[in-house]
Amino acid sequence: MSHPCNFTRVTGLGLSAVAASVFLLAACGGGGSTAPASQAKVLKYQRTYAAGRIAGFGSIVINGVHYDETTATVVDEDGATHKSTDLKLGMIAEVQASEFGEVNHVTSATAQNITFSSLIRGPVASKASDTLVVLGQSVKVNATTVFDESLSGGLAAIKAGDVIRVYGTLDAATGAYTATRIEPQSGAELYGLRASVTAYDSVAKTLSIGSTLIDVSVASVPDGLKAGSLVRVKLQTSQVNGKWVAVSVKTGLFAPQDNEHSEVEGTITDFVSTGSFSVDGLPVDASKASFASGSTGLAKGVRVEVEGAVVNGVLVATTVKIKTDKDEQDEGFDIDGTITAFDTLKSTLVVHGVTVSYANAVTFVDGSAADLKLGAKVEVHGALAEGGTTMSAMQIKFDH
Repeated sequence: MSHPCNFTRVTGLGLSAVAASVFLLAACGGGGSTAPASQAKVLKYQRTYAAGRIAGFGSIVINGVHYDETTATVVDEDGATHKSTDLKLGMIAEVQASEFGEVNHVTSATAQNITFSSLIRGPVASKASDTLVVLGQSVKVNATTVFDESLSGGLAAIKAGDVIRVYGTLDAATGAYTATRIEPQSGAELYGLRASVTAYDSVAKTLSIGSTLIDVSVASVPDGLKAGSLVRVKLQTSQVNGKWVAVSVKTGLFAPQDNEHSEVEGTITDFVSTGSFSVDGLPVDASKASFASGSTGLAKGVRVEVEGAVVNGVLVATTVKIKTDKDEQDEGFDIDGTITAFDTLKSTLVVHGVTVSYANAVTFVDGSAADLKLGAKVEVHGALAEGGTTMSAMQIKFDH
């Protein structure tokens, strides 16, 4: 089925004209599907981009959109190539995709390139009830923080001296991190930080990230480096004279190519007004945007989800929504696929490598607990169980 709107690349326009073009694109592609089950996908955009937390599998789910990762190239922040099976719940990923559309009320796209990126890789200095200190940075843990299954008990399994890898969000206003996923990282050859620079001394060849002092004398630094710059720093695993030693310093900005549609979740790193700010360094023109949760409260460090299109390096927003920890907790996680392991004694099953408990109150759709078995195809919606290593099902739907 062909779509009635034909899209062309927008270049050389002022921001007001660009914003109008974006709204035209949204109008052409917007609206929910009321099509019968047999209808093909209604395509809205051919070139799209997303950044955010992986909140589901079947195809990976980011910001509520399902991205088919079957043929995608998958790399990490170091450029190392991975299999799609290395993608895990709670990771922060950037996706370049095509064929963004809707069928049967499900929005999906075909991922072409996926980059997953952690914020911190290094040793734990200390631990409190809901906070870790890693490389001098404060890392908050909450009810939506996913822990690798090898960390049985979640935060309780981590002790001072352990080397971990943290995915999450960075509050550029305070320098505090909120973890979306934590994994063990023993044997790491380099440590790393994606952070906002607190101070830079070009003469002494040092930069500060919070209270952490870093020697950059043997590393090249990005042009224009200054306090407030977002950087990604790789570090030697031992300090020298009380300083961490950088082996590389690169920009830590989101920098997607121009596209027809973007959905970016991140924190505001620069704030001029409700109509002009940056999300993880990506400039946003929200002068014509609607604010799903109101514009009150927008400020540097606030987490937001922005939809629009990237034109000439600027995300021209159609919608801006403030995101909270409670929003993520209410959204939960969604896992679609085949049951590959099943334990009736523990009341657990495994789908897409995620262990799911069905021991608590579960709503079954198109079946019952008696239909759970190896090879059954299911769609599971739920939340993290206590400890954050497994998922507690709230609804299980059978896909017959």
